[in-house]
Amino acid sequence: MNTSELNIFLDQNGERQTSKGLALWFEKQMSYGISRANFFIGGAYGIDKSILPSGIQYLSLSEMTFTHQMVRLFLLEQIYRAFTIIRGEPYHNY
Repeated sequence: MNTSELNIFLDQNGERQTSKGLALWFEKQMSYGISRANFFIGGAYGIDKSILPSGIQYLSLSEMTFTHQMVRLFLLEQIYRAFTIIRGEPYHNY
């Protein structure tokens, strides 16, 4: 992990966001000069927090458990949606 980049860990116990909230969060990170985000997908039992440093950002897409392939799809769609919101494009239903 590169500490100069934003590292986000996907875990069912992480913070939940709306699509608009995620867009605002990305805007805030970009205002801090972050230009790259790395997403780490936890397993079916989550991420072992004992092996990670404190202060890590955790994000949850759902309380349900999904395959890694499904999580990638959901995550990409939400990132795309967030940036269409930021750009004011009509993709997201306001």
